[in-house]
Amino acid sequence: MTAVPLYPNDQGLTSGAIPVRLVSSNGSAFYNATGGTPVGGITPAAGSAVAVATGGTAVTVVTGPCTGGYITNPTTATSQGVGAAENMYIDMVATPGSTDAAANGTTVSIAPGQSFTIPALGTGVLLKANAATTGHKFTAVVW
Repeated sequence: MTAVPLYPNDQGLTSGAIPVRLVSSNGSAFYNATGGTPVGGITPAAGSAVAVATGGTAVTVVTGPCTGGYITNPTTATSQGVGAAENMYIDMVATPGSTDAAANGTTVSIAPGQSFTIPALGTGVLLKANAATTGHKFTAVVW
């Protein structure tokens, strides 16, 4: 998170701006909105899965609670560990399928090179991922 001025003209405290701190949902990091140094911080960790073990069978990537994160579907087949680059599918409500036909309702399709921002998840919420090919690798980082 980068401190961002709250006013379009970047008012400083001397001109009457109200100092504001941006705080993560768990209170672990806050930033002075006028450009201060971050205090506290997040502790990034790898998701509980970073590959689809069996094509067509969803894996659990994150189990809430967490305060956020991201999933990235690599750009190339080599980075994905498969023969041809393919979409992957994630779902925070149900079990995602492994084809484009499944990308509706609560399932999100992530094309090669795209990322999904994981919002803060409540206790027990599962974020699952799926892809058509066994061994499809992806990046998952949570905090």
